[in-house]
Amino acid sequence: MEFEFQCSCCDEIHKGIPSFGTFAPIHYFSIPEEEIEKRVFLTSDTCVIDDEHFFVRGCLEIPVVGYDEKYVFGAWVSLSKANFDLFEKVFDQKESDHIDPMFGWFSSWVWPFYEDSTNIKSRIHLRNDGVRPFIELEPTTHPLALAQKNGITKDILIEIYEYYMHGKK
Repeated sequence: MEFEFQCSCCDEIHKGIPSFGTFAPIHYFSIPEEEIEKRVFLTSDTCVIDDEHFFVRGCLEIPVVGYDEKYVFGAWVSLSKANFDLFEKVFDQKESDHIDPMFGWFSSWVWPFYEDSTNIKSRIHLRNDGVRPFIELEPTTHPLALAQKNGITKDILIEIYEYYMHGKK
């Protein structure tokens, strides 16, 4: 069954499960704009702040109840320097999924799960051929961890879409 809905904001029929994300870890947004160029090295997959905080972008995958396809949010996880160096070494290799999962702290704000979605214990699982890693949240009672475990409804996904595309809360 294909996911589709009529948007309450634009009246368009949208098809397919959307994906969204953030272009930088939450810590980036606390740096004064005039200091970013000096303090931050940011690519589409990695971020280093002040040469001491290391982040990688991965895929937080959330099941949608009744659908095979998952909702994917491009999010960031902090890593130790050693794990960050290993990530950079093997990320775009043809075979990297044999590397053990790496511990990190979830470093993104994910609506509708509020700001407290940062600092959830996480593991990133590398995938082959430079595909962004899968982010596994520690099983807890946090709403985001529960969403990853149990899934979200179509109605919640529609709310997410309308928030990101139209700013509707």
